[in-house]
Amino acid sequence: MAPPDSRREVGGIVWARAEAVSKDCKRIFGTAINDKWLMGTVLEVYNKKGPQAKRATTYVKAVYKYGDTSKEVELALQTVKASNPNPGPAGPDHAPENGNANTNTNEGALVNNGTPTAAAATTAAAATTTTTTGVSDGDASGSAPAADDPTAADPPRLGPVPVTFAHGREWFDGNNIHSQINGPCSKKHWKMICQWTGNELTEGCDSNLQHLKHDELDAFMACFPKDQLFWMVERLNELLCSHNKDPATVGELLKWFGILILLTRFEFGDPSSLWSLEQPNNRFIPPPSFGRTGMTRDRFDEMFQYMEWSEQPLDRPDGMASETFRWMKVDDFVSRINAHRVSNFNPSHLICVDESIARWYGLGGTWINAGLPFYVAIDRKPEDGCEIQNSCCAVSGIMLRLKIVKSPSEEDNS
Repeated sequence: MAPPDSRREVGGIVWARAEAVSKDCKRIFGTAINDKWLMGTVLEVYNKKGPQAKRATTYVKAVYKYGDTSKEVELALQTVKASNPNPGPAGPDHAPENGNANTNTNEGALVNNGTPTAAAATTAAAATTTTTTGVSDGDASGSAPAADDPTAADPPRLGPVPVTFAHGREWFDGNNIHSQINGPCSKKHWKMICQWTGNELTEGCDSNLQHLKHDELDAFMACFPKDQLFWMVERLNELLCSHNKDPATVGELLKWFGILILLTRFEFGDPSSLWSLEQPNNRFIPPPSFGRTGMTRDRFDEMFQYMEWSEQPLDRPDGMASETFRWMKVDDFVSRINAHRVSNFNPSHLICVDESIARWYGLGGTWINAGLPFYVAIDRKPEDGCEIQNSCCAVSGIMLRLKIVKSPSEEDNS
């Protein structure tokens, strides 16, 4: 009697191609997408006949999980399998003793973030003991195999089992591995030393404990480079005084920063409406009334007009490339941020390296190429513009280092 088809039973296991489950799987698995199958749990099995079809087709509705996402997908019965068609090669710590590949899937052999089940752990322990003693049919002396013996068994693997192998490296489930990619790693608390007071901001500083509590201003003052703040005030006052405007103070510049951040919380067409006391279109939302911040709109516009973030001469020096000259508007700012993080921030044991895109649509018309020296367009990114490579402490969310992606010729000259 043939075993029941798990594809036709509610609660049964089915396997479907990853690209048929979601288009996001191509971004997750990369070139391994053609061989990747996802396991799902059957929710419903039914027959459906299309308007032009002569016969009904059996569909299987199942829930599949990839990454942190669970998705319900309806697929035709003939496109799903009852077992994994491509289980992949067995790892060195799960290979059978006779050296033959295991034709059965081992999906149930691993649980709890790559930890073997009790039965698998017992088998692996027995195999390890046998290998250590070195007793075999052809050698009764009990001596261990030589280190350069190609037939010697591989040592047991440290850390979790990779999800897939692509682009010459192993890929793991980032939500479960934590710091165990290359073996056990002790946990390390992050710490930011305030450059003004010497106080330490560390894990728990956003909790309700009074001796650890810090507000948003404390975090900003600890993270924003002091030398950058003083340079901006000095440079801003030079430009304001040269245009017969009142000079600014450090406190006024900090207030300007606060308003600039507050702007991101509103949708508006004309910035002047944020300072208006008139009732907005929605009568349930009070007017923003930015005048209550203590800075008028005219003063905010003055500081915005003359604000500079990095040292750049008025005229481009002879022999300097146009791109180099234009990147000077932010180069000093990025350098000061990186130097400040090196001196004042100690990251945790989890570091995330990624890239960010600052959207840039251009000014339009003949000004389309003005402003951004190097434009980056990547298919997998929803926006195009300036690319920034960065590393971040995954526990605190604090950036460790920034690097602006420039043209190849500019990178070679830097």
